[in-house]
Amino acid sequence: MVKVRFFGSSDCRDCMDLFVTLNKAQVEYEYIDTLDMSDEVQAFCDEHKVDLLPHVQFLDVEGKIVIEHVGPLDENRFIKYLMDYFPQY
Repeated sequence: MVKVRFFGSSDCRDCMDLFVTLNKAQVEYEYIDTLDMSDEVQAFCDEHKVDLLPHVQFLDVEGKIVIEHVGPLDENRFIKYLMDYFPQY
């Protein structure tokens, strides 16, 4: 099983496109809104070195990051990541 952690914001066009891809692929994902200025969210973004959006982490069943992608991510590339790193998907 694959899970995606997605750092993004509502004012990022590439992030909005990624929402469509994630929902279309029916992949479980956790969304981190980088516009949330709380200390907790900002510390989490800093911990994961989120400087550019969208920032996507593909996690294995144990929650370990298998691959990260920073910047625009089109549907074809997203599906390729799933096929290459999570063939059981």
